[in-house]
Amino acid sequence: MDPLTHGLLGASLGQALSGPALGRRALAWGAVLGMAPDVDILLRASDPFAEWRWHRGATHGLAVELLAGCLLGWVLARRSGGALRSWLALAIAALVSHPLLDWCTTYGTQLLAPFSSRRFALDWVAIVDPAYSLILAAGLVIGLRAGATTPAARRVGWAVLSLSSLYLVLGGFVNARIEAIARDDLRAKGLAFSRVSAYPTLLQLPFRRIVARSGDEVRVGWLSLLRPGPIAWAGFTQAEGPPVEAARATPEGRLFEWFAMGEAASRVERHEGRLVVELDDLRYGFPGTPRDGFWGVRVTLDEQGRPLGPGERFERPLPAPVSKILYTLWRETLGWS
Repeated sequence: MDPLTHGLLGASLGQALSGPALGRRALAWGAVLGMAPDVDILLRASDPFAEWRWHRGATHGLAVELLAGCLLGWVLARRSGGALRSWLALAIAALVSHPLLDWCTTYGTQLLAPFSSRRFALDWVAIVDPAYSLILAAGLVIGLRAGATTPAARRVGWAVLSLSSLYLVLGGFVNARIEAIARDDLRAKGLAFSRVSAYPTLLQLPFRRIVARSGDEVRVGWLSLLRPGPIAWAGFTQAEGPPVEAARATPEGRLFEWFAMGEAASRVERHEGRLVVELDDLRYGFPGTPRDGFWGVRVTLDEQGRPLGPGERFERPLPAPVSKILYTLWRETLGWS
């Protein structure tokens, strides 16, 4: 999720776990530690593929966070005073909460790093969800007004952590329900697809992007749980063959296939006597452009299908002004005509 939300969750954990012993320091350090694993975003400037390669990698491994939490908890206790157990509980909980919260999103998080590069994603909530963030913020405000060291603040902290966790689980229910509706819709239309996956969209829970696959046939649909009904699927056949395999075999293509977690879709176009292969990430996209992801890799090949250079990262421009996209998002979510 976004760094602010990670900070709010870390502060809420500080309020619930260590507030009575450490006071406002628990909230402040909880926020800092909750955001700390995203230090890997500083690597983005190193090359265009650094975000895919490194973000949510080693700094998001659970074993790394446990070790770092023990070390930082001890350091904070030595430098700031207070019970060691309170600092350890705060540091470990705030750091571990970061990859666990990221796990609930779609981007993919290497929970087993550095021992494994496998990516984990639950697809429960979007990377920006104001409702989840506001739940945490409200609890912090109430707790601070009550007094950071008071039992009331601690109770509020635990209540907010419970409520926010239920919100995440609700997102998982929404995703599972929409996938079930999508499968039923496809069967009712006489279509059989081997895999159907739903993905959250920004700012809310109910409205999801759905990707159905069977071989090289792909269908993309959208559905809000607030307005269930027949899905208007948009379908296409992704490109296959030697040019696509050559693009996937490049270092950039292999990286992108790993990053996209099985949702890379391919197309081949011819430009000035050359073949251009584009790999799109179908986990993300806007209504009206079903086969276009937010980003992808482009590989240019000669007539013999040999790469003419390294693959290039691209990001697709917004299909409409931001205001229109947000209006469409909420209109589809709420079922406005």
